[in-house]
Amino acid sequence: MSDSIVELLDEMYDKESEKTSLGEIVDRFEDRGFGPLLLVPALIALLPTGAIPGVPTLCGLTLFFICIQAALGKKSPWLPKALKRKEVSSNKLESAIDTAKPYAKKFEKLLKPRLTFLSDTPVKNIIAGYCALAALCMIPLEALPFAVALPAFALCITALGMTNRDGVFLSIGILMQLGTGYLVMKALGVI
Repeated sequence: MSDSIVELLDEMYDKESEKTSLGEIVDRFEDRGFGPLLLVPALIALLPTGAIPGVPTLCGLTLFFICIQAALGKKSPWLPKALKRKEVSSNKLESAIDTAKPYAKKFEKLLKPRLTFLSDTPVKNIIAGYCALAALCMIPLEALPFAVALPAFALCITALGMTNRDGVFLSIGILMQLGTGYLVMKALGVI
């Protein structure tokens, strides 16, 4: 059984250190599968820490690397050293997490194993590839105020679905990611 969302949030940062690196966060969740690994950077981008310039791009790249590896069936993620060394203030992370905890508790009540075939290979791999595209969308959306919230929220919902084998959440997350694609095309003037 996977840990609760609140427990995952509490373990996200180093309480003893002023800064927490992305590498430390990934190492903390590496043995729990790709669901929590997707949830952590998506939450960082969604929470107030996502308003810090550069953080959405950093999270988008991290999510992209993790998603591509999940799509290819890797058992544990690899990140470039430059990305692993990037740091976030532990105080800002703690503040953002404290803001998120009441919402996380509400979401936990809704999660349960449903439509579990969506979290099995090969469907899981296809969903991870789809998530990689949504993660890349975070990079150009950083230029628009609050626009990163849509892909970050969609990826959070998808990650929660993966972590808890909840196909309903996976489906909702994927549908929300379609909205991300529309938002990027609109921002780029394609449509």
